[in-house]
Amino acid sequence: MPRLPLLVCVTLVLAGCGAPAPAGVPRTADPLAPTEQVKALRLPLDAYSFSDAELYTISDAEDVLIADCLRVKGYAWQPIHRPADAPDLRNRRRYGVVEAKIAEFGYHVPAGLLTPVSLERAYDEQDRTLSDGAKEAAFSENGCGPQAAKALGADGNADQALLVQTGRSSLYDTLKQPPVAAALASWRTCMHQAGLDYPDPLAAMADPKWSADGSAGPSKPEITTATADVTCKDKSALVDTWHAAEVRFQTAAVAQHSSYFTGIRTKLDQELTAAKAVLARP
Repeated sequence: MPRLPLLVCVTLVLAGCGAPAPAGVPRTADPLAPTEQVKALRLPLDAYSFSDAELYTISDAEDVLIADCLRVKGYAWQPIHRPADAPDLRNRRRYGVVEAKIAEFGYHVPAGLLTPVSLERAYDEQDRTLSDGAKEAAFSENGCGPQAAKALGADGNADQALLVQTGRSSLYDTLKQPPVAAALASWRTCMHQAGLDYPDPLAAMADPKWSADGSAGPSKPEITTATADVTCKDKSALVDTWHAAEVRFQTAAVAQHSSYFTGIRTKLDQELTAAKAVLARP
């Protein structure tokens, strides 16, 4: 997940990263590259919120507007270079950890999984170089940042209640549907055989033991649990079954409230159009 436009907030867990390979040395495969299963985790509700690539477009436009605004106030704003081709992997952790190689980090989020490490560093560098006066001018209630968001049509008071509730109901209510319930029971049995007792994968991921020490990386028990979790998901076909049930649930919800969801998408498209217009300026 990228750092989002100014009216949206996201929490990321960051760690260090390795140095780039020396010139002439073949690069190894991306250890965080998504599996084909993860790439296929698309949901109907995805169409009613911004993808990472869309968020980057809006953030790029905000950068242009903030820079213009701050220049008048006597401050400089360094734009961030964001990837234009960010893949849409927003559901990568919707069902908990689902990839064996990511389970090696336990339930912690490895650096680069949700946002490119280089991009996070660019944000940190931008923040480090801004003076207190520039930060006040950019981020105060009526500062250049909020003005930029407003100029693009961002609406922090937009009616998101049904969208949020549908997404939550989709995730949890489908656990009670017979095909998912059967797969979940199989997952629980598998986890029990590994000496682990959780009602579902979301509870396993949210176990407070894993965040007891915020400064520490994943413990051996956490990695063991996450690895067993992924293994049991594969054996029970839980992720594919759960995902298919969510697709059905969300498709029905969108059809039932078609005018509402059409309005949501129209608003997103308007903001994107405004952002692209800013970026197209000479």
